[in-house]
Amino acid sequence: MDTSDNTPAAPSLPVNLGWALATLLRTYQTRVEAALVGLPGGARGFLVMALVEKETCHSQAAIAERLGLDKTILTYLLDGLEKDGLVKRTPDPQDRRIRHIKITAKGQKTLAKFTRAVEQVEKQVLSRLNPEEAAWFQRSLSRAAGLDADNAQSPDEAESVEICQATLGTSQAC
Repeated sequence: MDTSDNTPAAPSLPVNLGWALATLLRTYQTRVEAALVGLPGGARGFLVMALVEKETCHSQAAIAERLGLDKTILTYLLDGLEKDGLVKRTPDPQDRRIRHIKITAKGQKTLAKFTRAVEQVEKQVLSRLNPEEAAWFQRSLSRAAGLDADNAQSPDEAESVEICQATLGTSQAC
């Protein structure tokens, strides 16, 4: 009896995953930064604004935790965004050391404009793929990163509340 594996070997790729992802990421980052010129903090400012608009807990500590940013860096980002009238910081009525961040009406309009610009960059970066391949790639990448809706690791309301509670040191919802 032949016990050898007759499964054909996967075709060898010219580059490894890390190299391909790094090349794609460099291209993406360069183009996104160019598309976000004029937004305080560039891509980081964009991420902060998008998170504040999307999630329920807007304390500075929770935002820093969610985005993996140093609190000092976040403070500088928020300074720039607030100076331009895009976000507003307000003290927590229960603990004045805590600041809550809210996106302003001007911030919502600005975020919508820059979101469209980032979507255009995504289309450009993935333009070597046909539309079906690009959609498949984005779904697959989200799944591989653990960010798809079916993945238990994806950010959700319960996790946001948990981060908010942990950073505020409270058991109440934020």
